[in-house]
Amino acid sequence: MLVYAGLFYSNARRTVPASSEIDGSIFQSREAAETAANEWIALGGIYVVETLTTVRRTVPVTELEKKKLKSQIDQSMRKRIEAEYNRCLQKAESNLAKELCSFGPRESAVGEDAKIPQKKTIQDRIVNKVEYQRRECTDDQELRSFECIELDVARDATVRRSADDKEIPVKIFQQFRY
Repeated sequence: MLVYAGLFYSNARRTVPASSEIDGSIFQSREAAETAANEWIALGGIYVVETLTTVRRTVPVTELEKKKLKSQIDQSMRKRIEAEYNRCLQKAESNLAKELCSFGPRESAVGEDAKIPQKKTIQDRIVNKVEYQRRECTDDQELRSFECIELDVARDATVRRSADDKEIPVKIFQQFRY
C-alpha cells in the first residue's frame, strides 16, 4: 500500500507544472509587458457585431400616390353602393320599393372614406456593423500586470445582436506581469 501511495504522489508531483511553466509572462519592464500584450491582442483577430435598427420617418404623399388612393377609395365606394343596392333589391317586395332602391345609399356615409392622407410613414431598416477585438487588456498598476481576456467568439465571426442578447462569455484570462 505504501508503494502505491509513493507512486501516486510521485506521478502527481510530475503532473503539477512548475511556477515558471504556469506563468512565463514576467517581463523586465512595463513597456516590454505592454508590447507583449499588444502583440497578443493583435494575434487574436477581430469579430463583427451587427445590429438592426428600424427608423421611422414621415414624408408627404406624392401626387401619383394621391391619385392611386383616390381611385382605390372610389372603387371601394362603388362596391359598397352596389352591395347595398343588391341588398335593397332582395328585400324589396314591390316594384315601387325596387324603384326607391335606385335613389342611393342610405346606410353608408360617403364623406368619411373620401379623405386622402397628406403624409405617410416609411420604415427604414439599417444594419450597423462594428468591428471589435476578440482580446483586450487593462493595465492594473497595483498588481503590476496587464490583465487580458479573450472572448468566446470565433475569429472573423459575425454576431447578430438585439437589445435582449447577453454578453459574450470570456474564454481565456491572460496576465502579462512586469
